[in-house]
Amino acid sequence: MQIRKRPFVFILFTSLILIVGNGSLSYCDEMITGVTDKAVKIGIMADLTGPSADTWISFADGAKSYLNMVNDTGGVHGRKIKYIFEDDRYSIPLALSSFKKLVFKDKIFVLQGASGVGHTAAIIPLAEKKKIPLIAPIGDKKYFEPARKYIFCPIPWYQDQAKVMIEYIFNDMKLKNPTIALLWPDVASGKETRDTLRELVKVYPVQKYKEVVFPIGIMDFTSEILTLKRLKPDIVLIHADPPRASSILRSAYRLRFTTHFMVAQYGCVDKTIETSGKTAAGLLGVNCFGTWDDNSKGVNRLRKATLAYYPDIRHKDATIFQGWFMGFLFGEALKNAGMDLTRETFLKGMEAIRDYDTQGICGVISFGPDDHKSIETHKIYKADIKKNKFIPITGWRRPKAYDF
Repeated sequence: MQIRKRPFVFILFTSLILIVGNGSLSYCDEMITGVTDKAVKIGIMADLTGPSADTWISFADGAKSYLNMVNDTGGVHGRKIKYIFEDDRYSIPLALSSFKKLVFKDKIFVLQGASGVGHTAAIIPLAEKKKIPLIAPIGDKKYFEPARKYIFCPIPWYQDQAKVMIEYIFNDMKLKNPTIALLWPDVASGKETRDTLRELVKVYPVQKYKEVVFPIGIMDFTSEILTLKRLKPDIVLIHADPPRASSILRSAYRLRFTTHFMVAQYGCVDKTIETSGKTAAGLLGVNCFGTWDDNSKGVNRLRKATLAYYPDIRHKDATIFQGWFMGFLFGEALKNAGMDLTRETFLKGMEAIRDYDTQGICGVISFGPDDHKSIETHKIYKADIKKNKFIPITGWRRPKAYDF
């Protein structure tokens, strides 16, 4: 009898090995991507020592504040979030090497990166090839439409901001046949703003439109301001980070060039006013995030957590909000994914974020299988040079649709 049973026992035993073995392999595959029962590993790429570090350091403070808060309250489904920062220094080669380190050495589960449009564009195909969910902080529409399975956008598109600025000029400022100038850096994000404005000035009654481009690293804008003076624009739109935006305003003041200035997202932060002083008087800006002093549930939570972890933090503005928001997206997607955490359930967890009221962090956000863009709305802000802060002068605004 025992001899007769051996073939059946052998087959049954072999089948069990294959079933359990396949299950184990699947589990190990997830393990090597940064998931255990007690932790999940995420990678974050940022410019911490390069030309845009002024922005990204505040971003890192906001992200770490949110993730630390989550970990100190038990994590997500019992898993602590282990975050690993890599400094890409706003360099495409360093962004590529940072990606390889995070993926192949640190074995992260999901990723945020990189610090610029060109840098992120370089790692998008790599993330897609490795099937790694990527929160890509670039506001360039072409990377998100049509929706790509593994790529999500945590910021508004640059073209949306250009639309909101133009709409404010005509609908609120009520400038008649204005001459408009754009001062922009020769980088991919600047080109996106430039290309959108080129289309918008065909739609609106603009008398003249002028573009003045500058290299990303310069700090002396004498030549650019002199060029603008000859044009005599009614308003100058600025696409620049805080150091460059401040230098533009100081150069304009020194050369007695007076007009309206309006700065886009990354220059519309309190650091710009602090370093500009009186030259920021009258400065307008557009931003998709709220303000530190806002008395809303979401901002109160952000403020309390940030001060708990970084009590001496100096800059309390929208860049902290962006980092906090990125951390929120990771946390909410992990929560929606449930205990059975895989990259597929994480993706579904991101897409399950629908009509979510951030309670002051930004406007209401939504994702979906065919929509991986989160933020749709902005506010217009005005500089208060006595308080060194941008003050909102509108509510949340969504730009209207255009045929381009």
